[in-house]
Amino acid sequence: MRKTLATAIALLSLSALQFASAKENYHEKTINADNKDAFVTLAENVRSEMNVGGKYEFVQKKERVEIDTKLTDMTTLFDKYGTVSAMTQDAKVQLFNDQEIVNSILTKRDRDRVICTNVAPVGSHIPVTKCHTYAQEVEAREGTKNLLDSWKNVPCASAPSKAGEPPPQCYMGGGQ
Repeated sequence: MRKTLATAIALLSLSALQFASAKENYHEKTINADNKDAFVTLAENVRSEMNVGGKYEFVQKKERVEIDTKLTDMTTLFDKYGTVSAMTQDAKVQLFNDQEIVNSILTKRDRDRVICTNVAPVGSHIPVTKCHTYAQEVEAREGTKNLLDSWKNVPCASAPSKAGEPPPQCYMGGGQ
């Protein structure tokens, strides 16, 4: 009994250690845009990645306008000062705040962002961890919406149509 308990504790410790080490080994690619040329290249890349098929294709229209505005504001700062080190403290604070707004939107809408849930499936008390990307979540949501929309106006099989008239429509929740 003690041997089984010790083995279970060891396995739980190892699995917790794996999650911790996986998080420690995960590093996003850092881009240092501390001068005007590097920033212009970065801004162009961000704008192109917001197009269909890009990493940030799921950025909504309102968010896209905000990102464009903030990128333009940051470009203005680089036009005025040239580099971050030449900026005044107020300009650096504005640059930082603009970057944080852009980064928060892009992180939220990143098609490759992994989302995991730990939920017990129906009929079980044992939770299961399931992971998917943000792109898969959006595509599933859109697919479900399209399917429900296609079911809204299905002809009723129970109501006969008169000659030359289109069949009556069935609506969710009952017939006409």
